[in-house]
Amino acid sequence: MALPLQRLTAKISRSSEYFSTRELQTQTGQPASRFAAVVLKELVDNALDAAEAAGSAPEVEITVATEGANLRISVSDNGPGIGPEVVRRVLDFSVRVSDKHIYPSPTRGAQGNALKTVVGIPFALGLSLPIVIESRGVRHTIRAWSDPLGEVRVEHREEPCGKVAGTLISVPVPAEGQEFGPTWWAEAFAVFNPHALVKIRVFEKAGVPDLACSIEPRGKGEFLPTAEFPNGWRKFLPTDPTSAWWYTEEALARLVFAYLKEGRNLTLRDFVREFRGLSGSAKVKAVCDRLPGISRLSDFELHPELVSTLLAVMREHSRPARPELLGWCGEEHFRRRFEEFYGVKRFWYKRMTCDVGGVPFVLEAALAETEREGSLFLGINFSPTFEDPLASTFLQGPEFGSYGVAGFLSRARCHPLPSWEWERRSHVAAAFHLVSPTLNFLDRAKTRLKVPAEVAETAGRVLWSVCKTIYKEEKRRERDAARAEKAEREREKALRRLERTLKDAVFHVLPEALEKATGGSKYPVSARTLFYQVRPLIQAYTSKELDYNYFSQQLLVEYQELFGPLQLLYYDPRGYLYEPHTGRTLALGTREVESYDFPEWTFDKILYVEKKGIWPVLQAANLTERYDMAVVAAEGYATQAARVLFHRAERDREYRLFVLHDADPYGYNIARTLREETRRMKGYRVDVVDIGLKLEEAVEMGLQSEEYTRQQDIPHGVKESLTELEQEWFVGCQVGKRAWICRRVELNAMSAPQLVSFIESKLAEHGATAKILPPEGVVVTQARELYCTLAGRLAEQRILEMLDVPGLVRRVLEQVGAADFTGLRERLARMLASNPPESWRDLVEAEVEKAALETVEEVDWKRVLRECRW
Repeated sequence: MALPLQRLTAKISRSSEYFSTRELQTQTGQPASRFAAVVLKELVDNALDAAEAAGSAPEVEITVATEGANLRISVSDNGPGIGPEVVRRVLDFSVRVSDKHIYPSPTRGAQGNALKTVVGIPFALGLSLPIVIESRGVRHTIRAWSDPLGEVRVEHREEPCGKVAGTLISVPVPAEGQEFGPTWWAEAFAVFNPHALVKIRVFEKAGVPDLACSIEPRGKGEFLPTAEFPNGWRKFLPTDPTSAWWYTEEALARLVFAYLKEGRNLTLRDFVREFRGLSGSAKVKAVCDRLPGISRLSDFELHPELVSTLLAVMREHSRPARPELLGWCGEEHFRRRFEEFYGVKRFWYKRMTCDVGGVPFVLEAALAETEREGSLFLGINFSPTFEDPLASTFLQGPEFGSYGVAGFLSRARCHPLPSWEWERRSHVAAAFHLVSPTLNFLDRAKTRLKVPAEVAETAGRVLWSVCKTIYKEEKRRERDAARAEKAEREREKALRRLERTLKDAVFHVLPEALEKATGGSKYPVSARTLFYQVRPLIQAYTSKELDYNYFSQQLLVEYQELFGPLQLLYYDPRGYLYEPHTGRTLALGTREVESYDFPEWTFDKILYVEKKGIWPVLQAANLTERYDMAVVAAEGYATQAARVLFHRAERDREYRLFVLHDADPYGYNIARTLREETRRMKGYRVDVVDIGLKLEEAVEMGLQSEEYTRQQDIPHGVKESLTELEQEWFVGCQVGKRAWICRRVELNAMSAPQLVSFIESKLAEHGATAKILPPEGVVVTQARELYCTLAGRLAEQRILEMLDVPGLVRRVLEQVGAADFTGLRERLARMLASNPPESWRDLVEAEVEKAALETVEEVDWKRVLRECRW
């Protein structure tokens, strides 16, 4: 009979987690196939931090040598070196050894146990080769492993060596199965560290350099710094004090008890001094006075709840650190790196900052169109990352949104690697960098982040700023390609027709005519110029004559509906805008209207008149000045430019818009097309008041009518709203297939006084007779400016022949003091009630001139001249 089993209770050390592939993958956040890259990244991060902490410009040399089936990764730096006692503490796997983990700051890595994972990786991957550390004259040869019970075994041998300055760490890793590009990592560190010298050497066999560098064909081996450090370029250093705003209650408590564990039982006063903005005695005293029961850190062991009070008081007496404190790489640095790596054709850069609850963030992005194939570099706190740090964050741009930096770049056609959705037209390189002291990581590798909404919004804006040019160009190219394909199909259909109509002929020759007229898409072309290029070309296809109005108003519109806008086409000015009071005249062409700026407080009404010849009458009657109303004097139907002007006037300035027209179908349709969309302007709709001549009004006024032949149908939008009398006159009597004898009354049938009276009555009917009178602040500001100008001018005339005229003028103005314009607006209101031709500015000028004359007359000129230094 078998004896009963007596179970043994054994303690299994958790230190063995540093030697297990599965556990190391959890701690580093990377698969075992990237362990070589993990080793390189952690060693370079530590090398850069060590040099910076010593105040030296970092010099980092990376060596990757092949030793049989293994790689030996070595990194050396010019820092102060690692003392033997620190190495021994690193080999104590029961504790974490880190100067980053307990301090919230924009430092690299901050994993808290990175060097321990580096020590464990060789054994986890099946190697027994040693790790070598050389520093401060001592070579440490280290073999570490765990036994079957999980107990860590360390073989550590120390011996003298010649390495005195800096530190050299050499780690073996199996070559097979590793996704490892050491040159790319060297480039990435050079991209995010302007102040560092980074060297990379790759050996095919131990001791034999492979200058061609099989990883990257460029063979770049040395990346010089682009900025001086520490006296020029600056970033947050490991030795810089941290801000109380960067801590949570838990983080501050962890710091306090870390000090106690290390035997540093500081006084509360000395502890507070270590924080940014709290080194002054007065602030330290103010903080300590709020915690009378705490004199040393050890007092928090009895009162841990007071840590939250300490944090609140320190924040109360210190300001949040500005984002500029964190530092950034900068535009010139990224440009030089991309030029060095790939050759730059075009370059874009954007940096933005934000503050969220006292925590600063710096975001910068760089994009280059390059001569050679580029790469994407993503960095956090001056260190490249394995993955996209914002992969789980939705980034919104003005025209699209996407998850992550890489996703955004791909949607913007700016990712160095082409997507299945689009075809790469040129090479690009891109970099994105985020700097902040407190980051919420979603993984142990400190790569993927969860950021506040403000940071996500800023990231989207930064990326859009550098991507928008290429994105718009690529989208335009895609649209043009699709449009060209569609146009080609349509042209082929037209060519297959046996008989060409005039429209067919024009459509067929338009691309050739446009190419010729624009000089190969170099120059803009007017519709009339294009017409003269089209006309001879169509003679090969039709003998019909081409009318300009038919070409410009119908064929060009229809062509653009089918094949898209002709980007370089513009329409000649047809009509003018006359401003009141300024004397300015604007030709109503598409280009002129697009660049037009409405004057401030000059007019608030615009009248469209379909007949240019009426303008002199309106000008003589001072209608524009009397009613603060601009006039558009045109030729018939409103052009696209005129409608764009009206659209801007209503949308941007809230001007009241009016139209004056003949009593005929064309005049009625002019009013309608000014209000509603047309084939050329889809979605256009403006509130225009029709004060045109109506037929019933013309008959009542006894105006002379005329007979004319109409050869086109009345537009449906007009015809359905005609009165019986209007239908009788406008529809008329049909005398041919497309000819009707009709009657109409034109504006010219009114005498000049009748026309002016008619317009004034219409304006009054619609409550549009008031002149502009700006708010009190605008009026007084205008008056004061005019007063100073006019009074100064009058004074200057009196002392013109005296010496130091400008000085005397200033003295006189100081003597008379500022004028009192109280009640000026009320006086102006009374003057404007009768609709004088003067604007409010004219009246202000008159009032100010009077006040200035009276003031200057009161000046004691003899005294002024006596005090003058001759």
